[in-house]
Amino acid sequence: MKNTVFLLSLLLLGFNSKTNQKNTPIGELVTYEKPRITSKKYFDYDEIIHYKNDFKENKIKELYNNYKKSEKDAFRFDVIVGYTPRSINEVGFLDKLETIGYTKTNVDSKKFKQIDEIFTEKKHGDVLESSCIYVYRDILIFRKKSKIVGIAKICFGCGASIILGTKPNTEEFGQSGDYEKLEKLLDNK
Repeated sequence: MKNTVFLLSLLLLGFNSKTNQKNTPIGELVTYEKPRITSKKYFDYDEIIHYKNDFKENKIKELYNNYKKSEKDAFRFDVIVGYTPRSINEVGFLDKLETIGYTKTNVDSKKFKQIDEIFTEKKHGDVLESSCIYVYRDILIFRKKSKIVGIAKICFGCGASIILGTKPNTEEFGQSGDYEKLEKLLDNK
């Protein structure tokens, strides 16, 4: 019995320990370690097209329930929460994005240098992962001489992305505040 109580106490202490965690009070500025750039930028481009969708998270169940009803609903589901497109050669989906609620804008070329700093392979001290339903409201199409060279689907709410068309490792994309920086750049049109 004493052994059981002792083991339970150890388990509880282990679960309650907060090693290497910093709790930042609400309203306080979060600081990040400066990431180490390990490679070149992801894409060589001369144009970025931004597709934005204001899809509401409370509609996810409806989206899931409807995805078998029509080809358009299946497409909407696969773009917003799925894996369409699966490669940069899959360009036909671009013509249909506006039919499922995305709006299209060109990103000002004055922002390219800041975007390059975000879309660069880096090593970060702490890598954060989230567990939530990814809702890809933002899609960036990178073009060079009108040819698609890269695609990035971004879920700012979860801090997740699908990046196609680059050789550098994208696993640590968006860390150290880069999702927040990118969201701010795209919102300030």
